[in-house]
Amino acid sequence: MPDKILQVIPQPAGCDEIGRWLWALAEVRQRTLKLADDCDQQTLDWTSDDGENCIGTLLYHIAIVEMSWLYLDLLRQEFPEDVQYLLPLPVADENRRPSPLIGASLIEHVSRLHATREITVAILREMDAQEWRRLRPPIDGLDYEVTPEWAVFHLIEHEAGHAAQISSLKARSQRHFESHDSK
Repeated sequence: MPDKILQVIPQPAGCDEIGRWLWALAEVRQRTLKLADDCDQQTLDWTSDDGENCIGTLLYHIAIVEMSWLYLDLLRQEFPEDVQYLLPLPVADENRRPSPLIGASLIEHVSRLHATREITVAILREMDAQEWRRLRPPIDGLDYEVTPEWAVFHLIEHEAGHAAQISSLKARSQRHFESHDSK
């Protein structure tokens, strides 16, 4: 018997296709959480000399971007109160960089990521195939139309990219702290 079985198992949804995409969302989130799992506060908040975002900022950014695509682009509504409570900082600062978040614990970040993902899955799993592929027209100066199908693809791509960045930051922060501890 093999140690691993590499198989897509659709999650419950309006149709199997959506269920497969929900599975992919869960897979990429599992990787992100595994990378962050053993980060202490110092590692979460560490920033390199080049001004790269810290891991904590990236974890917040992943959550708020997901909610932005879900509510603003797909549902065409502002964040409800419970989402505003989870995400009190704006998507970006005045320089259009992700809003920095220093000092939030790993438990806070993980709880936020779980809560936002539960919201996303609850909404997407109720869609049927037609709604999944229905284009949302541009609004408020946006120059694109978007389907939930494409938005979920983008969220997977977005999180995977930031997971690689988190992996790199984690390794570099550990080398940084080890070199400073040996002095």
